Formats: sequence, C-alpha cells, structure tokens
Amino acid sequence: MLRRNLLQGLAASAALLPFLHGPGAPAQPGKTLDIAIVSDPVTLDPAKMASFFEVPVQYNIHEPLLHVTPDLKIEPGLASVTSPDDKTYVLTLKPGLTFHDGTPIDAAAVKANFDRMLDPATASPRRSDLGPIESVQVTGPLEVTVKLKTPYAPFLQVLTNRAGMMVSPTAVSSLGADFATKAVGAGPYKVAGWTKNSELVLDAFDGYWRGAPAIKRVVFRPITDETVRLTNLRSGTVQLVDGVPPQAVAQVGREGGLTLKQSPSLGFNAYSFNTTRPPFDDLKVRKAFSMAVDPRTIQRAAYFGTGSIANGPIPPSIAWAYDPSLQSSQGDVAAAKKLLTDAGKSESVLVTITVTNSPVHVRTAEIMQAQANQAGFKVDIKQIDPTSLITVLRQKDFDLAMSPWSGRSDPDGNMYNYFTKDGPNNFAGYQNDKVNKLLQDARATVGEAARAPLYREAQKQIAEDAPMLFLTFPAILQASAKGLEWVQYPDGALRLQFAKFN
Repeated sequence: MLRRNLLQGLAASAALLPFLHGPGAPAQPGKTLDIAIVSDPVTLDPAKMASFFEVPVQYNIHEPLLHVTPDLKIEPGLASVTSPDDKTYVLTLKPGLTFHDGTPIDAAAVKANFDRMLDPATASPRRSDLGPIESVQVTGPLEVTVKLKTPYAPFLQVLTNRAGMMVSPTAVSSLGADFATKAVGAGPYKVAGWTKNSELVLDAFDGYWRGAPAIKRVVFRPITDETVRLTNLRSGTVQLVDGVPPQAVAQVGREGGLTLKQSPSLGFNAYSFNTTRPPFDDLKVRKAFSMAVDPRTIQRAAYFGTGSIANGPIPPSIAWAYDPSLQSSQGDVAAAKKLLTDAGKSESVLVTITVTNSPVHVRTAEIMQAQANQAGFKVDIKQIDPTSLITVLRQKDFDLAMSPWSGRSDPDGNMYNYFTKDGPNNFAGYQNDKVNKLLQDARATVGEAARAPLYREAQKQIAEDAPMLFLTFPAILQASAKGLEWVQYPDGALRLQFAKFN
C-alpha cells in the first residue's frame, strides 16, 4: 500500500513541476555554451547506447518518461505513473507534447519505443534493462499500461535512464541507419549537426515541456588531452569541462574565475578480465593479478586522493546495498607469486592491458603494470581511442580491459548487466549460476530490506570469482566558468535544461 501511494504521489507532483523548476530563465540571444568532454559519443540513439562516453550528452537530446533528482528521488518526466499492483504500471503522458520533428508524444509513440527496444532484431541493451515485460498496451490516447511477468523492483529507475528515453518513431523510420548520428528525441536540445571528433552542436528546443532552455546553443567538443581541456576553460574557449583531471582539482578550486564541483558518484572504475581465454580463464591467475594490484596506490598516484577505494560494484552512495565488509586487493606481491606457482606458472605470464588514451587511465595501467610485473606477470599496455572501447569489450578482444561505469541509482543497474550470463555488459564472459539467481531474485523482490542481503551475497561470490578488478569509486569532477549556473548529478551526466549564464 505504501508503495502504491508513493507511485500515485508521483502523478500528483507532476502538476507541481512547472512551479518547482520554473519555465527557465529568459533567453540571452547569442549565448552559446561550449563544453569540453573526454570523448565523442559512439551513438546518439538511446536504444543502442552502451558506452560510458554517451553519458555527458544523452539527457540533453533525449527526455525520459520519468526523472531522477540529484538526491536520487524519482519524479514525473514525460509521464506520471501509478501502479495498481506489483506487476502493472500505468504511464500517463502529458498532453500536447511533441518530439523535435513535431511527431506527437502519445501512447502509440511510447509503445513503438518499447517495441523497438524489446525487439531482438534491434540488439538493444535496453531489452535487458526493461526486465520481465509481458506486454505493453495502449490503453488510452495518452495512456500506456505495462504488465510484467514478475515483480521488477528497478523498473521505475530504469525509466529515468536510457530505457525511458523516447525517440520519434517517424524519424526512426525515415532516417534508418542515420538515426544514430541525427537522433530525434524530446529533450531540451535538438541535434543541429555532428562532425565526428570535432563538435556536436545542439540547438534549444522551444517546445520542451518544462520551458525553452535559457541557453540557445550547446556545443560539445571532444578534447582527449586533460591539460588542453583546462587551458580552454581558463581561456574562455569553453565554459564547462566534464572530466577535470584529479591532479588539478586543488588548483582549479582556488581559481577565482572558475567553479569546481565534486561529488561521490554512483559508478566504478574497474577492469574486466577476459575469463573466456588464457591466461585469465584460470581463477588463480585472476586472483594473483588482483592481489598484486594495490588500489590505494592507484587512488593516490592516479586519482590524487579523489573518490574512494572500490571493493565491488556497489558504491557507498547506494548505502542500503553497499557492503563495507568486502575487501579490495592489497598489493600483496608474495601472495600473488604463490598463487601463480599454485597455478603451475613457472614463467612470466604475458598479459596485455587495454586502456583508453586518457592520461589518468594510462597512469592507472602503468601502476598496474609495475605492480603485476613484480608478482610474476609480464604486462604490456595497449592504448585505444575511447570510442573503440565498447567494440573491444563486446568482441572480447582483450586480456584485461578498462570497463568504467557511470552507475545507476538502483544496485541492479550496477550488477545485473555485468554479472548475469547473458548480460549485455558481461564483458568478462562470467558464468556463475548462484550469482545469476541472486541477481534475478533481487530484481523480483520488492523492498530495500529484502533486496539488500541478496546483493551482499552476490557481491561476496563475485569477489570470490574475481571476473573484474575493482579499483575506485570515482568522484564526479566537473568545472565551469564562474558565470555559468548548472546542477551536478551523481551519475556525471550533464542535464542543461536549466543552465544559464548569470
């Protein structure tokens, strides 16, 4: 009953949103916000997004059915929601809304989006996100009823993210493969042009349901070099930087013309072992490598004390499911050597670490290389561009590869896709029936108190099996010109609908 009342309260609060948030400040003609990001997105289609590097742009082009606030509360977005029982959700859309191309946002459009994401032919990672959907029915011009086969606790959280981002069915049909680069959504900004590895230009959408954005043009500029990003911020060439280098945090915080924002994240910095081939198909070898690496050194030397040490996939920011009793690796060279001996490895074990060419990630790989080499490994480092990372991970073309995750407000989002047998982010090729069942049960269990023990047990088993090497729970580090007003979110995504220049 409490849960149903909460969900029904979301519908009632929808009417308050224009007053809570306001319609946006008056536009300042000629104002363009230039943003330096670490890498280009791989795609602009939320049904296909799977890379860490779409996070900064996704909420500016696409609007989800529900919203999550900076303090992780769920509120209405394009729709409000009620739940008459644990397996039924009724979405009621706001009237009179359109996508960027004028296509109505109605029940038929929402159903078309669900059908597309759930269609195996689409090969969408959202199919796993959406869980055990039995049917999606149009039950009114602006009403969609979703029925589940079993209860699915993360469902509302999922609708605040990529699986809840609605796109124009008209544009999907007319653009075909080009939709990935010319996506048409319902967010505060619409795609004006994308020159790969140069700039993604977004123009304000005057029909945005919460009011036209105050800033009329946003330009995302991929700048891999962290020093160059900051130089551009200091010179005023860009006014917002995503990914402040950790070693610059103290200095940026002291600069009078800049605003530094830092907060705990929902995600993790981790590396996937390829468990499907040697040498990491051997548990003892995985554990030996993990034991050789000391995350404390990496946090100090690569992340300069920002963030915290990771001991698994769930960070302290998701307090009810976090397990502080888990132990991270400790840089125990002697123990690592013994494990390699027990595994029958009498010669150096050849390993290649695949990492993107960002300085902080290269520094991390170099520390891992030095520590693992002391324990009996011979480590090479392979640097790739960020947009290639998701392809390398999906094809399992690696020994050990960085697998960063921006995180989700529900622990299911940090675990299910990574550690179930068919999870779309199971880059390690991890197979464990016990973990599979625990994570499935946790999805189908209602209530944090009942779910928490399932996640803690799953985390303990994952730590025992070591399919991934967890290093840090990173801090969200972003900075802007002093005259820019904007809100930071714990998933690191930039939501700029209410950003404005003072």
